Amino acid sequence: MTRTRPAPLWSTQPPEPLALGGRDAAMGRGSRTALCLWLPTFELRLELVRFPQLDSASVALLASGESTRRQVWQVSERAAQDGVRPGMLVSQAVGLCASLTLLEPDPTHYDAATAGILEALEGLSPVVEPAGRGRVFLGMDGLGRLYGSPHRQVARALETLFQVIPPALVATTRAGMAPGKFGAWVTAASARPGVPTVVAEGELASFLASRPVSALPVDDLMIQRLHRLDIATLGEMTRLSEAALVAQFGREGRDALAWASGRRIDPVQPRHRPRPIRVSLDFPSPVGQSEILENAVRRLVERGLARPMRRGRSVQSVRLGGRLEGGGSWVIEAVLKQPIARVDGILRPLVSRMGLAPPSRAVEGLFLEFFEFGPGGGTGVEAPPGLLALVSGRGGGSLVPDSRASPRPAELRAMNRRLRPMNAPRPVQVMEGPPGHVKALRTSRGLMEVDTVLEEWRIDDEWWRVPISRRYLCLLLRGGRRVTVFHDLMEGFWYVQEG
Repeated sequence: MTRTRPAPLWSTQPPEPLALGGRDAAMGRGSRTALCLWLPTFELRLELVRFPQLDSASVALLASGESTRRQVWQVSERAAQDGVRPGMLVSQAVGLCASLTLLEPDPTHYDAATAGILEALEGLSPVVEPAGRGRVFLGMDGLGRLYGSPHRQVARALETLFQVIPPALVATTRAGMAPGKFGAWVTAASARPGVPTVVAEGELASFLASRPVSALPVDDLMIQRLHRLDIATLGEMTRLSEAALVAQFGREGRDALAWASGRRIDPVQPRHRPRPIRVSLDFPSPVGQSEILENAVRRLVERGLARPMRRGRSVQSVRLGGRLEGGGSWVIEAVLKQPIARVDGILRPLVSRMGLAPPSRAVEGLFLEFFEFGPGGGTGVEAPPGLLALVSGRGGGSLVPDSRASPRPAELRAMNRRLRPMNAPRPVQVMEGPPGHVKALRTSRGLMEVDTVLEEWRIDDEWWRVPISRRYLCLLLRGGRRVTVFHDLMEGFWYVQEG
């Protein structure tokens, strides 16, 4: 007689692996009582909020990556009924469902929504730990005095979500409260959308007993071997001795037994959020050539390393993203082998990742973030390929690379002594023609007609913690004279600056 295995805790898209353990968990730090809020297929549901006309259609969200042999990442319930599964090639998915609507991912939008959720929940509990997009743990120790019973606490958390995400998404959120992150996660995954589940301390072991072993945060090979041993539930696993599990699976077997029996309680840890360093660059027109993109990334790395708030710290993790032509976004991340503060050391892994996962379309603008840092001792910033000359000006300035090749150290010191700042910007009246075009300048010297726009660029940055946003134009005037003007997009005024 063949036994029926218990149903999995998720239907179409498994969540990211649950990270448990660590030194703080072993020492009992953090909040023992955990609330898990989980929104399955979070990214796809955000897209359906954008395009409500697709709510009843067969929809699949594509995985980020190369433009050829793309794979399906997340699927709607209607698409799952037609046989479409995560991980399928697009050609296979379309073969199963001819009416399938394919959507490009927009990771920048998803990260912004996640950040909004975390910030809102931090107003409810001081201990908030993200666990991937669409899943978050809240530490609930001591909140009973503020919000009442456990069910009232869960209801308050769901009410908080209404501040940042649409009601339709809150209604599909699964909520579970139990001792420890593993217990809370299994409780939330077992709950029905909109119907929270609370498991008390003394009920945890009996609650876990009927749950499938696939809920364990262990390697997939271990789950497959447990199934071959005819062990389908956590309760069946607890009947085995610890020695037998250690003999089969090593330390992972001991941990799995502790989770399955409810003996191991991993507390919720507050997230550590160093303020990221972010720089951005907009292109006058969409760019698809890899050489231009690489040069732009180099400029962003140089500007990020030159930020005053980066001084004394090296960079451990970096994120690069861009807005795609026609909508959507593209993001890659790189974790450096060791903390570093050199341009080439940060640029190489980014260029390598860009080669493996390039943007699917031309890019309208790029951004770069340093979001994890290391110590600054012994890691200086190398001189960028062009000499960086500080341009001082009204209310701020920018770093402009010299067009000459990188000088040798002795030449660099000599050139550095000869550097002079550009003249301070002066207000100027601009006569505009078609949108974005400059016909003439009116200064104290009179009216100066513009013959040609030689170059155009934009800077969105910070100068000593003060945000600046400027559109620069290098103009050739009638008579052959060159001037640089910029439009201060924060104030709305034009300025002329001459070197």
